Amino acid sequence: MFGIGMPELIIIFVLVIIAWLVIRFFLKRAESKKEPAFSVREEPAFLEPKLNTSQPKPKVTEPRDKITKETPKIFISYRRDDSRYITERIYDRLVQRFGANHVFKDVDSIPLGVDFRQHLDLAVAQCNFFLAVIGDDWLSAGEKVGKGLLHDFSDFVRIELESALKRGIPVIPLFVQNATVPSKKDLPDSLKPLIYRNGISIRPDPDFHNDMDRLIQAIETQF
Repeated sequence: MFGIGMPELIIIFVLVIIAWLVIRFFLKRAESKKEPAFSVREEPAFLEPKLNTSQPKPKVTEPRDKITKETPKIFISYRRDDSRYITERIYDRLVQRFGANHVFKDVDSIPLGVDFRQHLDLAVAQCNFFLAVIGDDWLSAGEKVGKGLLHDFSDFVRIELESALKRGIPVIPLFVQNATVPSKKDLPDSLKPLIYRNGISIRPDPDFHNDMDRLIQAIETQF
């Protein structure tokens, strides 16, 4: 019709196909160059930021009163001339676990004119556990000037212990400096029940922290 034969039509058809393939090739190539600008994946918000699992997070020790609403109150009774330094370490470990507002020792702020026996009795009454720190000189303190401080009705340690035993507060003897359970005959009648209270030895390093862990676990289990 237009003077074009079959061979020419075939050639034209092949050229069109080749042109279409070339155009398609360059279009894909152009798209591939632009792809990075659109192919960057954004992590979902709940996956960010990514944690570095190769380094463990440091463990933070928190007082118990930040972990639970109810925390036991602990009273520590001791003689300064007998076990002052080991008692300071015991106090620090208990404060680290239970908080400073729940561990009591050194009731020194007795108001003027107040009966110190009643003041100590009220302080002990507020506690859930009573820790009696017993060292080598706990029993013999004051023997040079008499029978011993424990046989003095005005002895602070005696008043504190009598208050705890009278109220049925759990009394836990803490034996330090290789001290052992005092003999029944060496105690005044009001303190004789002390020898039947189950206690624990708090040894110096390297056993100190293991012994304190046992004590803390016992308090938390019983509370």
